Amino acid sequence: MTSERAKATFAVAPRRLGVPLTWSKTAVKPVSRAITYRNNTRKALKIRLKVKLRDRSGRAAPVALAKLSASSLTVRAGREARADLELGRHGVKPGAYRGAVQVTSAAGKPLGSTAVSVDLRAPVPAPAPSVGPVTASANSVIVDLASPGIPDLTRRHSLTYRNTGSKAVTLRLSADMNGPGGEPTKAPAGLFEVPGQVTVPARGSAQVTLTFRGAGIPHGRYLGALVATATDGAAKVTTTLVADVGREKYNVAVDLLDRNGTVPAQPTWVYAWSITDGGRWERKVENGRGVFELPPGTYDVTTAITTGAGETLINHRVTVDDWDLDLRMDAREGKPVELSPQGIGVPGTVETWYETPWYRFTADGPEGSVFAVWHGPDEVKENVGFQVTGWGKRDATGGPGAAYILSRYMKGRIPSATVWHPSPDELSVARNHFRSVNLSGSGELNMTGGYVDEMRMKVAFPQTVTTYVEPGLVFSRELGYGIAYENWAEIADYRVTAERGTRDDVWNGAVLTTGGFGLGRPHRGSNGQLSVGAPSGYTDSSGRTGSMDRTANELTLAVDGQTIATGTGQLYASLPEESKRYTLTWNRTANPEIAKFSTTTTTEWSFESHHIEWQDQPLPLHLLRLAVPGLNDANAAAPGTRLRIPVKVEPVPDTAAPEITSMSVETSADDGKTWQAASSAQEGGAWTATVDNPGAPGYVSLRIKATDAAGNTVSQTFIRAYEVKH
Repeated sequence: MTSERAKATFAVAPRRLGVPLTWSKTAVKPVSRAITYRNNTRKALKIRLKVKLRDRSGRAAPVALAKLSASSLTVRAGREARADLELGRHGVKPGAYRGAVQVTSAAGKPLGSTAVSVDLRAPVPAPAPSVGPVTASANSVIVDLASPGIPDLTRRHSLTYRNTGSKAVTLRLSADMNGPGGEPTKAPAGLFEVPGQVTVPARGSAQVTLTFRGAGIPHGRYLGALVATATDGAAKVTTTLVADVGREKYNVAVDLLDRNGTVPAQPTWVYAWSITDGGRWERKVENGRGVFELPPGTYDVTTAITTGAGETLINHRVTVDDWDLDLRMDAREGKPVELSPQGIGVPGTVETWYETPWYRFTADGPEGSVFAVWHGPDEVKENVGFQVTGWGKRDATGGPGAAYILSRYMKGRIPSATVWHPSPDELSVARNHFRSVNLSGSGELNMTGGYVDEMRMKVAFPQTVTTYVEPGLVFSRELGYGIAYENWAEIADYRVTAERGTRDDVWNGAVLTTGGFGLGRPHRGSNGQLSVGAPSGYTDSSGRTGSMDRTANELTLAVDGQTIATGTGQLYASLPEESKRYTLTWNRTANPEIAKFSTTTTTEWSFESHHIEWQDQPLPLHLLRLAVPGLNDANAAAPGTRLRIPVKVEPVPDTAAPEITSMSVETSADDGKTWQAASSAQEGGAWTATVDNPGAPGYVSLRIKATDAAGNTVSQTFIRAYEVKH
């Protein structure tokens, strides 16, 4: 593998330089290209530089074409030095020139070279003015034959002649092309074809097809003209012709072998990406062998070869110079790609890809079946990378479940070591306790993160699922439960950044309270209009938010004992300017086919409000948040136990937390038919309710009322807040 090569003591970049230029009739500033020399030794090195270019006939190029900014350089130890190759476009005959900038030591020892190819193109000549009543639709026709990455060497172009005269005109067509590079030698006969004549009707038009073929034509720029002459000599039209035949190409043959050492059983796509100019090629290789026709340059040649259930990702970085190449892409050279935590016993999948700015090549399969091969420099500067993602799951229907997502990115190449089995101590580990809230008793967890778009696992409630995630990875978890579409509930953590360490996460922990107001905070507008929207969904004891289909919300606003407005989900009311005390009641009924806890929630607010000119006022509609300690994963407490329940008051967004001056607590063991007082106390600014659970199995309902320093109150009733059972 090339990753074992020692670093070269002296390096030249680039190794190959191709420069297209357009000839200039007048003196212009030269075109400059930089060449960098790197000294990787511990001593300064003096080098000598020389440029040698020749034309197609082997004659030395004129001095005016190419010269160096320096004939010698001193390159300091461990540093780089630069010289510029200056290319002139004036005083040199158009054509193709090839050669090299050679570098030697002061003693004459060769140290390397940069291959140079200069295509000095002749300018397009202006056509002669038309004579007579006939004109052409174009003064010039320029075609590009065999551009990089385009195998078709034939181009057809339509040219229309128009006759403004009162008589038909018959035109004889003749073409004359020279080249390449505008040289006086005749272009090959097969380059251009045109019909011998065409008749253009009076005050009409006629079309002819010009055919250019680049197959077998030496590369370069061919110039000429198509002359259309009337048989009576009364009309003459000239159209300039330019044919650019692409650069020389060489065959790069790829031979594919799978991990069994045999030809792949199925067609395999192979890509070639030009590091030199960004060109792209692709081949669907059948029977194990395919051929690319590539111009000189440096390429990444990439494929993924399938063997059984897995694949091998292979990348070769090659330089095409002056000869054809045979490239064997052998999957047996592949190193294992594995990414899974140690000791968790979860079968996994691996996806890996080699990425460039133009394409991504992927290999995936069960862990143990994915491999990768890199042939090229130890490091590369181009914007390429190697990405590996591993993930796996174990359903949580017959016992505790587990899932993991690991993702690693290595810039610059495929590393020699692509196996990573971290211990749980190196990861973000969450023991997710999915408590029983679903009357159907089952659900589904979807986990995403990194490049894992979807990983679904079945869960039976109550159950625990342990997740293992690479620290720093942004991931999401969605727990869905219910009966069917549009009769479903979901609670989620979205875009959480994984932090190293182990923790316990409780999902759907009691008490399931109402959702928060969020951005739709309730307010009284400057026009006296009150607007309140019932918050969607619910909030569990961990502060995680969820939603539930078919949840009913009824809002009622009263003043002076009289109802003045009602609403389903949203309430609007026009209020008088004077100060009054209002009572707003919100009844929330959860879907009876899904919900086991907080089946009915009643929230009642009492607050004063009056008109303030030109100002919107947030309404003090605080909410209660309760996390009941001592419950098991069925959201149940043992009969006859005492619980101390912290009660937090959540203010309306963008308002200060209220100072709670008093709190009352009541409990019910018969779904709110009768109520018994419980105690509450404040300590250090925090309120705690003390609840004695009944001695018989059943459900405990809670009713808690909090009053703030401004006299505003919030009372929330939670029917079936949690369960009591042995």
